[in-house]
Amino acid sequence: MSKIVRTTDTEYKIITAAGGNITLDTTNASSDGTGRVIVRGDLEVQGNTTQVESQIVTIQDNIIILSKGNNGELPATLDRPYSSGIEIERLGSGNARWVYDDSYSWNLGGQAGRGVWLGELGNIGSATVLPLLTDKLLSGGNDLIVSLGSSSLRIDDTQNYEEQVWRYENGQITPDPITNSVFLEDNVIPNAKAVRDFVDFRNTNIEVATVGTDDTNIVINDKNNIILSILETGSNTTLGFSKTHGFSVGDSITIQDVTSVPVDPNINAVNGTFTVTDVPNGTSLTIDLSSTGGDTDAYVQNSGRTVDTETDIQVTVNGTNIVNIFNNRVELSGLQIVDNEIINLNADEDILINASGNGSVKIKDILEITKTPGEDDPTVDPLAPDDGVKIYSKTQGPGGTGVYFVNEDSVQGEFISKNRALIYGMLF
Repeated sequence: MSKIVRTTDTEYKIITAAGGNITLDTTNASSDGTGRVIVRGDLEVQGNTTQVESQIVTIQDNIIILSKGNNGELPATLDRPYSSGIEIERLGSGNARWVYDDSYSWNLGGQAGRGVWLGELGNIGSATVLPLLTDKLLSGGNDLIVSLGSSSLRIDDTQNYEEQVWRYENGQITPDPITNSVFLEDNVIPNAKAVRDFVDFRNTNIEVATVGTDDTNIVINDKNNIILSILETGSNTTLGFSKTHGFSVGDSITIQDVTSVPVDPNINAVNGTFTVTDVPNGTSLTIDLSSTGGDTDAYVQNSGRTVDTETDIQVTVNGTNIVNIFNNRVELSGLQIVDNEIINLNADEDILINASGNGSVKIKDILEITKTPGEDDPTVDPLAPDDGVKIYSKTQGPGGTGVYFVNEDSVQGEFISKNRALIYGMLF
């Protein structure tokens, strides 16, 4: 039968002697954990210690206030100086704590302050800082700033981390046979070994299109490329190359010989002239071709190729282009060398061979002079020189040599052979 003690007074007190206990027992003195004590209204505990031995504690409040009444920074007189938090008892293994520690100051990203959150394990004063286990960190849209002091940022306790950054085969960075890319994921942070391996890879597979300083440079123009693969179809089409392609956004690109098996019209449509809309990297580019529905696997690898102007290497010194190297000739400061022939690119200009000082121009073999007119000469007989003598060859005349001269005074004639000189000497 329930019993109720009711009072109409505004206060009701139960007082014991100093240090006494008040026990509310709902277990019939069995201490078996049965029954409940229900408090209808607020409960205020004014003692120094509140101990709860329940196995399940349910709290509806969304924020629990610790160190209530503290004025300013947490004091050094606390059990754990300058700190407030929660502690987990681990008998025999050292207690673990998650605390806010006011003893740490920080200055990051233009902001400064005191106090940090940290986890630790062990006795206060000699505890070990615990690692944080999570698979994601979110900076809330701001920069994620890490201050390491004199320490370093390390990737530890992993197996071959660099192989999660680049594509490897047999311990070596190896491009993908379809995309020619060595990147596994664009945003992965490399470790020191990954950087070293990539530098070694680039040093053995280096492709530099331009080397220069100010207005002096060497430029490689090579836009005749084999298309290794078609990487992506859709509203635009992305192509992959085995080597650096040399194209930039906005360039016009002409493609031919693309084939597909089985025949795919959307893939074969890559043949034609398009505009480069994007260059993700040196071995891929995107063109303004809609190939939606095309099967990239149908493309016959290395079948397509880009067709551009001649490939050459240009050397510019102080803003002046002095050398162009093609696959079949070299152009050097107005001269063109084709196989064993030297040609003057500037019409009606002389080619000069000058031995400085007391030196001579020596020809250490047979000198052959072809007949005039030459390929670009308008007349059989050349104009008189401004200084000296011109020697040339044409159809043999009375002199019997076919070797002629014209000097600065416009005197022109044929060199006479020895036999005819003797005959003329006897006749005249």
